[in-house]
Amino acid sequence: MKNSRATEIKVGITVLLGVLLFIWILGWTKNFSISSSDNELKIMFNNVSGLKIGNDVTVNGVKKGNVADFYVFKTYVIVTINVSSDIQLKKDAIFSLEITDLMGGRKIEINPGFSEEPLDIEATHRGIYRTDLAGVVALFSDLQDKLDVILKEVTNTLAGFNSLVGDKKFIAEVKSSLSNFNKLSKNLAQILDENRENLREISANTKEITKETKLLIDSNKESLQNSLNQMNILVHRSDSLITTLNAIALETKEGNNNLGKILYDDTLYYNLTESMTRLKELSELILYQLKTDGFRVDFELF
Repeated sequence: MKNSRATEIKVGITVLLGVLLFIWILGWTKNFSISSSDNELKIMFNNVSGLKIGNDVTVNGVKKGNVADFYVFKTYVIVTINVSSDIQLKKDAIFSLEITDLMGGRKIEINPGFSEEPLDIEATHRGIYRTDLAGVVALFSDLQDKLDVILKEVTNTLAGFNSLVGDKKFIAEVKSSLSNFNKLSKNLAQILDENRENLREISANTKEITKETKLLIDSNKESLQNSLNQMNILVHRSDSLITTLNAIALETKEGNNNLGKILYDDTLYYNLTESMTRLKELSELILYQLKTDGFRVDFELF
C-alpha cells in the first residue's frame, strides 16, 4: 500500500514538473512573462500583411518582445506590442514591419534611436511597412505592364524616326541646313578675324573712356555733390513756391483776398457794369452835344 502511494506521488510530481516545463518552454518561445516588466506600445501601420499575434519584436535584431494584438482603425492597423523594459527607447525610435523568411514570416524591428528625450510609451507611434516577397512580385508585375507600354511607345517612336530618316527630301533639307550653318560659321569667323584689331581698339577705347570718366567723376565729386545739393534746395524752394501759389489761388477762389473779391464779388461786378453803362450814356450825350449846339459854360474869373 505504501509503495502504491509512493508511486502515485512520484507520478504526480513528474506530471507537475512536465506541465511546468511545458509552460516554461511555451512562455520562452512565445515570449510570455508572468511579471509585468514589459512595456506595452501601440504602433500604427498602413498594412500588416503576414503579421500574427505572438510574432517576434526585435531590437537591432535581438528578440526583446512579441506582438500582443492588432486591430483595424479607420484606414490604419494599430498593433499592440510588448517590449522588455530594459530597452531604453528614444523619441526618434523607428518601428518597421519586416519579413523574416521567404514564406512570408513577419516581425517588428525596432531601432531605439539616439535622441536625448525618452519615447512616450503612452502615445501611438507611426510604423514603416517593408514590402514582402509577394509585394515585390506584385511590384515587378506592375512594372512589367508599364514596360510593355513603354516598349510600344519606343517602338512607335523608332518607326517614326526610321520613316523620317528614310525621307530623302527631309535628309536633303537637313544637309542643306547644316551646309548653310557651316558657311555662316565660317563667315562669322572670317568677320571676327578681319576685325580683330578694330575690336581690340574698340575694347581699349571703351576701357580708356571708362577710366577717364571715373577720373572725371572722382576729381569733380565735390562739385557734383554741391550741384546736387543746390538742385535739392531749388526743388525744395519750388515746392514751397507751388504750395504758396496754391494757397493764393485757393484764397482768390474763396474771395479771401482783394483779387478774389474783385473776381468773385457779384455786387462789385454789378456796380462796375452799371457804372460802365452810365459812362457810356454820358459819352453819347457829350458827343451829341458837340455835334449839335455845343456846350454852354458859365465861367467867372474874379
